[in-house]
Amino acid sequence: MKHSHLFAFTFALLSSAAFAADKPIAIAAGGKPALQLSVPEDAKITTKGEKTFIQANKVSIYVWHIPKAKAVADAVPKAADIIKSEFTGFTVGETKAVKVLGHEAKEMTGKGAEADDNDEGNADVVIFTDGKNVFAACVHGEGDHAAKEHPEFMKVLASAKAL
Repeated sequence: MKHSHLFAFTFALLSSAAFAADKPIAIAAGGKPALQLSVPEDAKITTKGEKTFIQANKVSIYVWHIPKAKAVADAVPKAADIIKSEFTGFTVGETKAVKVLGHEAKEMTGKGAEADDNDEGNADVVIFTDGKNVFAACVHGEGDHAAKEHPEFMKVLASAKAL
């Protein structure tokens, strides 16, 4: 019995330490907070206009509010144009239906090039809605960099809450 209590206590401590490693941030839509994400504690956040950059040790995520889109379907065909400031020539190789915030979303993976140095790479883009606004989120990089960041990327998106 003593060991089970010790195990439960240790597990609780480890679990709380894992949750303590994240911090909430707000993503704006039209200048007003619209979305909350839980990101790694070490993340640095940079916002410029409708784009937010989340830079952490294990993941680098770009999130755009897409003001002209009324639904996910409006933004999906424009994914390459939405992310072109960071990743150019995005050609979708696979599209999957996923859920973000309980709403249908589209995850697209494909090839292209990094905008800063034109190195070939891969990107993972998720177009989603909070019910009022449409967003695009992206991880990218050379080689299989986007695939390596995929678990942390999806963890951040799974933490999304509408504000």
